[in-house]
Amino acid sequence: MNDLENWKDSPLWDDEESAGRYAHPLRVEPAFATSEGTRIATDIPESGLYRHGSFVCAKSAQSHIGPFKHAMDFLIPDGTPVYAACGGTVVEVEQKSNQWGPTEKFRDMLNYITILHDGGEYTQYCHLAQWSCRDSGVLVGKLVSVGTKIGVVGKTGWTSHDHLHFIVFRLVTNESPFGHKSLKPRFI
Repeated sequence: MNDLENWKDSPLWDDEESAGRYAHPLRVEPAFATSEGTRIATDIPESGLYRHGSFVCAKSAQSHIGPFKHAMDFLIPDGTPVYAACGGTVVEVEQKSNQWGPTEKFRDMLNYITILHDGGEYTQYCHLAQWSCRDSGVLVGKLVSVGTKIGVVGKTGWTSHDHLHFIVFRLVTNESPFGHKSLKPRFI
């Protein structure tokens, strides 16, 4: 966490859009996205929230810094299906955890899936329910199409709210200790 704090204001993370275009990883009715996001956000200060279309999102000021600057936290209920935002190859799946909590000690208990797309960009979907990738038929090496169900939202890892953490990134080599950089996703 110290590295992240030390590098958070570096110009290395300045705004850069994704080269690829991505579908939304959640497919819910707009009224549902708004009402459930608002319900989940009841104890988050208004200054810690923003809207992305019909979705209510959390700014997550402690963790959406540095190489994670453009990550998005969609406030959405546990159990909501998650879909591939673009076609690609599944390169990472972590899905064994069923633990979560509001402190850093839960950071390594996160379930997630990472997909590599043409052009070298990746998408990552975090805070997934235990075994939901396997139950969706998604394992490392699988080719997925845009819209393929890849898991289900579930509180795992360092979190205190139901949400999907979504990030588009590419690998980089620079003077920082991080090997990646988040990109502002361009949505379809």
